[in-house]
Amino acid sequence: MTTPDETATTSTAFRSARAMFGRWLETDWFPWVVRITSLLIFFGIWEYFGRQQETSLFFVPVTSVISALWDLALTSEFWNAYRETLVPFVYGWLLALVVGIGFGLIIGRFQPAFQLSTPYLTFLNALPVSTLVPVAVILFGIGYSSRVLIVFLFAVVEIILNTAAGVRYASRDLIEMARSFKATEWRLFRKVILPDSLPGIMAGVRIGTGRAVVGMVVVEILLVAVGVGLLILRYRARFQSANLYAMVFSLAVFGVVLLTIARLVERRVTRWKVVMEETK
Repeated sequence: MTTPDETATTSTAFRSARAMFGRWLETDWFPWVVRITSLLIFFGIWEYFGRQQETSLFFVPVTSVISALWDLALTSEFWNAYRETLVPFVYGWLLALVVGIGFGLIIGRFQPAFQLSTPYLTFLNALPVSTLVPVAVILFGIGYSSRVLIVFLFAVVEIILNTAAGVRYASRDLIEMARSFKATEWRLFRKVILPDSLPGIMAGVRIGTGRAVVGMVVVEILLVAVGVGLLILRYRARFQSANLYAMVFSLAVFGVVLLTIARLVERRVTRWKVVMEETK
């Protein structure tokens, strides 16, 4: 039978352990430990099931994929393929940023523009962009222009919608305060609305960047087999599974790097807003 002293000691130890675990959760390194551990578990499961297969024709261990990626990275064909892929991607992505942020600011600030553009944006947001690939071919052929257009269409709607939402939901208190000090419309927009809508704008940039990467791959597989898409289709046709998985893995790494950069930029430009909310 447990005595009262033993019960009190156990309760104290439990509270101490819970407090220590709570301090771990609040540290900066704990999320990285969780992420790295989850990745190691994922790769371990992948390696295990890959080695259980009787043939490596369809599924290969992660070590074979990494080895194949290393071998591919030492060839000029790999880097030439990425250069061929990244040129239209960069143009389409930058065009989506310029048009998306600019148009999102306009329709977010001016109600008539918002009402006029809402049906078209809703249509484009609901429409699978991959279905527009044949239309792009008819209009622009199979050159750079159509590839730039598809990447642009994949990204621009998300950027517009998030930017407009950031502008429309800017702090009304700050807007009223600026108006009480007789701020002009341009000064109000530049000093209050635009800074306060930065979280929405950066969220649109981050989501649009991910969508642009998807468009980059789709356009090369469905439209014209060049660059990275050409290598993926070639390895698939030849049943070179390790090389196929390596190319897909390289695209995943490329997308993660881009999204990480976008997230770091987002934290950088919105740091003042986080600090202000924490001081409330």
